[in-house]
Amino acid sequence: MKNKLKTALGLFAMGSLAMVSCTDVESVEIVQPTVEETYPESYAAYVQALNEYKASDHKIVYAWFDNSEKVPQSAGQHITSIPDSVDVISMMYPELLAEFELNDMEEVRGKGTKVVYTVSVPDIEQAWVDQQFANGGDQSTMTSEFNAYLQIQLDALFACSASFDGVIVEFVGQDPTFMTETTLAAYEAKQNIVLNAVSTWKNANADKILTWQGKPQNLTDKSILTSCDCIILDIDDVEDTNRLMLTVQQALTEGVPTDNILIAVSTTPESSSDTSYGYWGSTRALGEVANWVSAGYPATDGFTRAGIAIYNVQNDYYATGGLYTYVKEAINTLNPAPTK
Repeated sequence: MKNKLKTALGLFAMGSLAMVSCTDVESVEIVQPTVEETYPESYAAYVQALNEYKASDHKIVYAWFDNSEKVPQSAGQHITSIPDSVDVISMMYPELLAEFELNDMEEVRGKGTKVVYTVSVPDIEQAWVDQQFANGGDQSTMTSEFNAYLQIQLDALFACSASFDGVIVEFVGQDPTFMTETTLAAYEAKQNIVLNAVSTWKNANADKILTWQGKPQNLTDKSILTSCDCIILDIDDVEDTNRLMLTVQQALTEGVPTDNILIAVSTTPESSSDTSYGYWGSTRALGEVANWVSAGYPATDGFTRAGIAIYNVQNDYYATGGLYTYVKEAINTLNPAPTK
């Protein structure tokens, strides 16, 4: 299937290049025809190949996109600039979508891409802590006051889902193994608010995708995980494949599915001088993780390395002159074209 996609892409690219011409700068707006309008048959074949590829058995790619800019100044601020082979795009700011964002979402859906957003419990917890700190209140996130706040925030976030194809639910939690009875009861009360909100949403949106993110081993009730299309594991503080394997193994406790595991990894910052994240030592983490995921053997590993989830995907647009070079390299590593 991937070679069919590559063939269609080649025809599409040649058509795109044929449109490039040298013109003088004029003080009038010139509307160039789109590739779709100029080469409809090639474009249709390309889109069909994309949709067939995404419906096939392949390594999945999620990508988080910063859509905070509501008056875009460049192509990099549109999700339509993200490589077409990305399966799922998560919009970081799902509220108050601009008209151009809704149009972009429809365009990428035509290429088989799903558009989701993240409901982050850690973000809700941090907002509560910041608010309580500013007001001199109790910063604990295991109180009835916090639980009431949590419910309100979850209700507001899930209410945004009408325009989207699904949600990612991020829940890190804590290791419940050695909690006291009192602490465990408070922890489960908070956890159950999250689980009930997710279950209610999923029951009302059976046709939409549900993805879990964080540390699934910290759930005392893991039944929701069987309703998830994928489980994304965060690998904070991991800088080599041995630690990566250990992190995955620690997550796969009893009740955690093993056939849909994605590894979260970030692009590097836009500036090449900034090495604060996205690196394992001096090597780009994205490429290392893609290589590790592509090399999996379920029978030996005991789980399926199903794909990756890319933080800060837009960084790669700006860092590589609009080419998304390293994101594309990772996708090609995960899903290489067959060789004869």
